[in-house]
Amino acid sequence: MLIRSLASVWKNPLFARWLDRFMAHRWPFLVFFQLSLLALAYWGSYYLRFEGSIPQTHFRTMIRTLPMVLIIQGLLFLYHDLYRGLWRYVSFADLQNILRATLMSLILLTIMDFFFSRYLGTIPRSIYVLDWLLVVVFTGGCRFMVRHIRERAKLLAEKPRALRVMLVGPMEATEPLLREMVSHGNTFLPVIVVDPDAQFRGYRVYDTPIIGLRQIAKALDRYRVQEIIFAWPDAPQDQLNEIIEECKRWQVKVKIIPSISEVLGGHFRLADARDIELEDLLARPPIYIEREQIADFIRDRVILVTGGGGSIGSELCRQVANYQPRSLVLLERAENSLYETEMSLRRRFPELDLHALVASINDGPGLEILFQHYRPQVIFHAAAYKHVPLMERYPVEAAYNNILGTRKLVKAALSAASECFVMISTDKAVNPTSIMGVSKRIAEKYVQASNNHSATRFLTTRFGNVLGSAGSVIPIFKEQLAQGGPLTVTHPEIERFFMTIPEAVQLVLQAACMGQGGDIFVFKMGRLVKIRELAEKLIMLARRTPGEDVPIIYTGLRPGEKLYEELFNDDEEPRPTAHPMLSCAMGPQEDIEVWEAHLRDIQALVDNRDSQGLIDKFRLIIPNYRHYQYLDDKKD
Repeated sequence: MLIRSLASVWKNPLFARWLDRFMAHRWPFLVFFQLSLLALAYWGSYYLRFEGSIPQTHFRTMIRTLPMVLIIQGLLFLYHDLYRGLWRYVSFADLQNILRATLMSLILLTIMDFFFSRYLGTIPRSIYVLDWLLVVVFTGGCRFMVRHIRERAKLLAEKPRALRVMLVGPMEATEPLLREMVSHGNTFLPVIVVDPDAQFRGYRVYDTPIIGLRQIAKALDRYRVQEIIFAWPDAPQDQLNEIIEECKRWQVKVKIIPSISEVLGGHFRLADARDIELEDLLARPPIYIEREQIADFIRDRVILVTGGGGSIGSELCRQVANYQPRSLVLLERAENSLYETEMSLRRRFPELDLHALVASINDGPGLEILFQHYRPQVIFHAAAYKHVPLMERYPVEAAYNNILGTRKLVKAALSAASECFVMISTDKAVNPTSIMGVSKRIAEKYVQASNNHSATRFLTTRFGNVLGSAGSVIPIFKEQLAQGGPLTVTHPEIERFFMTIPEAVQLVLQAACMGQGGDIFVFKMGRLVKIRELAEKLIMLARRTPGEDVPIIYTGLRPGEKLYEELFNDDEEPRPTAHPMLSCAMGPQEDIEVWEAHLRDIQALVDNRDSQGLIDKFRLIIPNYRHYQYLDDKKD
């Protein structure tokens, strides 16, 4: 009741104005109040020592020595700045200063008593200990009591606006966040803490109860939790998903602290909490790269990125720019994407020697001139048509861009004597069932066959779907969800490998500096994830119920689409590499003359716009290609 009354006073504007005036001139009052506490502690030590009946001789000694005690302790408190601290923010550091000041005063009082006892009287030895204890209790206790009353009154005054929050994470990560919430109670009201180790289950921290993971469901209901904040940087994926499932029943919003380094260092701000994203719930292995090795590979070299305006290409440019290349050349024929990437790079890296060029990998003579002018030493080839259903309709365009464009780029790299050529491929090139997949597989084979015929190292990187890339499933789901649904999935059992764009690019750079030439590096992408599960999790994150609030509709597999993805072809053997996240696909050696002949045939078929002839050619040179004829009356 007392704190509730203080809360009502706290909201009174007259009280707020009076408090502001008082705070401006509070120092004399604090000194007087502090000295009063010191005097009270000294008297209390005698009172306790003699059990409430102080003998006359000791009472006279107490009165005569009181000025000396107040002067010594008062000056030591002044030396430790204990009159200027803000009591509303008192902390353990202030308590340490009080302990230092009182210990020093105890020593000085002992010395002074030795010299002046004949004049002032002898202070009983037990008084020193009792006085030290009472000074710490009175001065420290008053400070912490003021802080507690102020925080509770402020919390109650602003409680209707605060979100009732559950914190999930180990105590070393949640404690700083909880402390900040208690200090700024107008936004978040911590009502429960979940300790995954259950080490502190049943205890309280900042007057907030601690529970274990198995008690989450009951706590969500009992404490009327409105939001969950994760401060758990290494949360196991299955436990994270289990908690999200519980949130689905109670319509609770979930946020996460994004920076693991800040979590581990305890450097929190409430503003750092963000809504939990779908990427946080996918079981992907942690990524690490040899940064020094990559820096040596990139630094002071001319780097060229094709498809520099695309999802992978633009991220490649951003990460390459961090390693101080001599020059960075972007090739892109989509001018809007190229312009946006260029402006972003110039803002972020003003010292970078950047060249953003509107160009096409299908322009052979133009590439030759461009390569002779810029002399790129490392080429990252990310330009490609990637949309499976569209390429099923236009196999001529897929071959023209993905196969013949790669061939022209290889020729330009050879003419410029480039050091390294890295092709960005896809897991859809493995046992391909689509035009896009088989076109990338042919490009892989041609790039691999081009190795060992010059000083240029040719290598390929192969990975699955990247989250958030143009045309990927998650942006489509988010757009459908924003429109109220339904979410469309092609098949209830369809599943894919997933990786974020920055993670994929990090491994591309790692493979580029590791490759000896002729390698096909395959990224370890964790486990396959059902697209249906992605849709359900995304609906749950929006605090809706899958199938009820937002329906999921199955539209059937699209032309060229597989139920599941693979990482190695039938004629390839996986081999480990020096990096645990990279494997190497070892297959039969390719003859460049054979592939040059194949690509001349493909060039003739493209020139004649012969789609069926191209498909027949693909079947001939890629025996494991299984083509499903596209019918015009089918949907994409």
